[in-house]
Amino acid sequence: MTHLFKNNEHGFSIVELVISLAITLMLLGVAIRMFNVQQDAYNSQEQVTDLHQNIRTSMDAMSREIRMAGCMVVGTSTIKTSGTSTITFLGDVDGDIVTNLTTNAVAGATTIFVSLTPDSNYAIANTDYIYISDGSHTEVVPVNSSASHLIGEPDPIFLNSGLLYSYTAGSATVRTVEKVTFSFDTNNLRIDRNSQPLAENIEAMSFTYGTNTVTVAITGRTANIDPNYGDNYRRGTLTSTIKLRNQ
Repeated sequence: MTHLFKNNEHGFSIVELVISLAITLMLLGVAIRMFNVQQDAYNSQEQVTDLHQNIRTSMDAMSREIRMAGCMVVGTSTIKTSGTSTITFLGDVDGDIVTNLTTNAVAGATTIFVSLTPDSNYAIANTDYIYISDGSHTEVVPVNSSASHLIGEPDPIFLNSGLLYSYTAGSATVRTVEKVTFSFDTNNLRIDRNSQPLAENIEAMSFTYGTNTVTVAITGRTANIDPNYGDNYRRGTLTSTIKLRNQ
């Protein structure tokens, strides 16, 4: 029996090619759209994560220092400013300078001497206070504005007012007490600590004062605009009530 074979070399028609190309483009468009949606969702979630991290970090930093308000403070008010969007308080928040009196100091003296080596490792700000105590007498005195740095050994610390009591060298402890301010800078949307930025992209901050407590509320927003969300910014608020341990 004889078999005849014939090659089919017709291929695809123009119509078939056009339809195939159209379907391919449609599928590609859907894939690109899905990718863009996923990318937008990822970017949005990353922005929200950064937002909450920024608020938590700010709250942790503020809580840690506000909780120390009143530490090593006697004879003067702890909270100097208690505003709705700002707070100023005294407290040894960092324990950076703890030393002993190196020379006798008499009542009324406006300069005391300590030994800090090397001097470059220490600094006393013009806003600081000095805590001095020998166990029998204790006082907190503001630093004089000229006391911006320590010089030589023993190191002089200039006071804004005279001591109330006399103290003997070696028997009196000297510490620095910081004057700390937290405020809300609406122009730059940030929290300031002593005029230094603590956090940006903050829209609101408020303080509410109770008996030995301070309640802080911080509202932040995302750094970048989200065109698919409300007024283009996502926001978050964190509230914390801080117990003043040393009041």
